[in-house]
Amino acid sequence: MQNVAITGVSGYLGTQLLKRINREPEVKRIIGLDVKEPSFTSPKFTFIKHDVRQPMDGIFRDNKIDTALHLAFIVLPIHDAVKSEAINIGGSKNFLAACAAAGVKQAYYMGSNTEYGAHKDNPPLFTEETPLHPNADYPYACDKARVDRLFQDFAQKHKDVCVTIGRTAPVTGPCGDACGLTALFLPVMVRAVGKNPLWQFIHEDDLVELTVLLLKKKKAGIYNLTGDGALPYRDMIKKLGRPSISLPAWLLHLGIQLSWGLHLQKRSQAGGIMMLQYPIVLDNTKVKKATGYQLRYTGPAAFDEFLRSIKK
Repeated sequence: MQNVAITGVSGYLGTQLLKRINREPEVKRIIGLDVKEPSFTSPKFTFIKHDVRQPMDGIFRDNKIDTALHLAFIVLPIHDAVKSEAINIGGSKNFLAACAAAGVKQAYYMGSNTEYGAHKDNPPLFTEETPLHPNADYPYACDKARVDRLFQDFAQKHKDVCVTIGRTAPVTGPCGDACGLTALFLPVMVRAVGKNPLWQFIHEDDLVELTVLLLKKKKAGIYNLTGDGALPYRDMIKKLGRPSISLPAWLLHLGIQLSWGLHLQKRSQAGGIMMLQYPIVLDNTKVKKATGYQLRYTGPAAFDEFLRSIKK
């Protein structure tokens, strides 16, 4: 890992990984790609204003990139399906094409636990071998799963490239106000009648360390990234100290669907309601064995750290 490229470098996780990778002594050069310039500067770091919807082969080749991380993705929902498709799917294809053209040795993709889907028949624990089944009416999860499969296909066709996929639980920490989780927090929280699903979290510091270790140890494959332990949704509401109301799941789904379709809100699409009903609990055994890393924060502790950050 000497010449590193990071797409989405100015985003929440991109910035955290940039700072951490910059501290690695063997790293000589970091190329950051984004449409917005990050605040971080370093002699090792060069920012290139670039939209992932455009090819990046030349950038990777000219800078002799050997390790590339793909983080560019629309996290918060937008009312523009064409733009989302172009950035999430088209941008990922451009990234992989650049990896192939430049002879990149390592490629990393930051996936999501939502790729597994929130369903009534979910297993108690999701291992990396569990088939992906994103909720059909949750475009973010569907796009994450599509890109996950693109990286898996790339790995099959390019055996000489160390392809790593990290499927991560919601990320929290001191910079939590930038993580997107706040979209869930309404002045009056909503609950689905009779449901209290478990939620997992991973602290930003733990996620960054696990990602860097997977790269340094050249660990190919798929890894679930989450803190130990889980928090029931009602306990999250109590910790927030906000009032809540319980509504039938079908009514919640209909309300979100209509308000989104009429552009009355931009916080959530209807598929997200499924996560208020059914848990997606990840088994993180594989990544702990692969890296030997001792997580600094449990999931509930990471959530508490997040709450402290947004209440300052």
